[in-house]
Formats: sequence, C-alpha cells, structure tokens
Amino acid sequence: MLAADRLIEIAEICGEIAECIVPLDLDWEALRVTVHLKDGTQLRVTEQWNDDVLSRYSYYWLTAGNELKIGWDNAPHHTLLKNFPHHKHVGSRHSLQPSGEINLIDVVMHIRSMQ
Repeated sequence: MLAADRLIEIAEICGEIAECIVPLDLDWEALRVTVHLKDGTQLRVTEQWNDDVLSRYSYYWLTAGNELKIGWDNAPHHTLLKNFPHHKHVGSRHSLQPSGEINLIDVVMHIRSMQ
C-alpha cells in the first residue's frame, strides 16, 4: 500500500476523534504520522507495508504531557508473551501485555472506548 493512500485511510479511521493529522515521513510503503486527538492526547502511528500486508506497526498513544498511555507494536522481541509478536506497553515501556489490537482500526476502537 502506498503511504499517500494510507494517509487518506488514516484520516477516515481517526476522523471522529482527530483534531489534525501531521505527516512526519511518507516513503513509498512506510509512514510516520502524528494524530492529534480532540481530547489533547496524541497517537503516533508508524507502519510498514509490503504490498497490501501490514508487516510492521507501532501505535503509541500519549498524554497531553507526552507520557505513555498505551503503546502497541509488533516488534519481535518479547517472544514469551501470548500472541507474539503483538504486544502493548501500558503506562510505561516496561509494563508489557499481550495485545489483541493489531491494527489501527483496533487501536482507535480501544481509544474510543477509553475516552
């Protein structure tokens, strides 16, 4: 998936909760954007696509003070967690949990449920 096309999808997925979306890096099938949410928090989105397959992701939801609320990613370094490589960091990078939220739609639905 082309990063420019994905940026349009991100705007649609985050539309209800987003104040604005700031592209930081769009490079063919990779992207980094910051979604500033209406409640003052932000969601940092990083995705790497291979054709239409999401191969790597990280979604970090931060407070208005830039502190971690929840960070989801699939970096393959926590091999003992259930649902490897999908995991989340809750409150700090050291607080690991398995994650069922494995794409942006899942993450945005989770954020909506907590607002």
